[in-house]
Amino acid sequence: MKYYGITDRGKLRRSNQDSYVIATNQTGDVFAMVCDGIGGGKGGDVASRIAVSYFSMAFSENEGFSSAEETEAWVREQVDSANARIFETGRNMPELHGMGTTLSGVLITKHGRYVVNIGDSRTYSYTSAGYFRLLTEDHTLVNDMLKHGELTPEQAEKFPRKNVLTNALGVWEKVHADIFVHNEELSGFLICSDGLHGYVEESVIRTIVLDRETDPALRVRRLYQAAMDAGGYDNITAILIDLEGDEAHEQF
Repeated sequence: MKYYGITDRGKLRRSNQDSYVIATNQTGDVFAMVCDGIGGGKGGDVASRIAVSYFSMAFSENEGFSSAEETEAWVREQVDSANARIFETGRNMPELHGMGTTLSGVLITKHGRYVVNIGDSRTYSYTSAGYFRLLTEDHTLVNDMLKHGELTPEQAEKFPRKNVLTNALGVWEKVHADIFVHNEELSGFLICSDGLHGYVEESVIRTIVLDRETDPALRVRRLYQAAMDAGGYDNITAILIDLEGDEAHEQF
């Protein structure tokens, strides 16, 4: 397995409110996630960093899982704990009130591969046969309106409040996380913030990710460059997990 990550503030933003982590536990399981902070001032920066720091610490101390049920329960417990940390920090510090973050990630264990999602960062899967598929559902107002038939896909593209979230980590006292198991035959995963998927056509992302002749590290950098070429309007973060690579990893 190889995994690579990159993050950048882009061309226009003054700071980078994205954070990411690729962590391992004491038995070699891997947990990779992207968090895209929301909130005025420094709030988004703080929220995403709290989430990443908390999961990094909690997972590094984890001694492994004995079953699929225990794995999912652990993820839900940590989501609740991270949510409480961010929520309490915002409640106790008025300048950070209302801050929160998206969270999209993949946990890879001997019991299965778990995809967890809150907000509008995304996780995709890909295969050696050329399939590229979105695994997560955006928790946004525009997506809810699409599902209920209140907008057409064409109208959704021009919807003025496309970035309004209906779910985020740390904004409310309680949070719901989508958690799904993906044990089908896959070659890897792409996890990214909307600084990539919101500005780069999916066909372009797919072409880059499926270029198996190119090293995963270079593919990640090409994804980043595609987002910059599209304007670099937002913070850009991407993680590529190559399940079929050699036992090695790097982070940028």
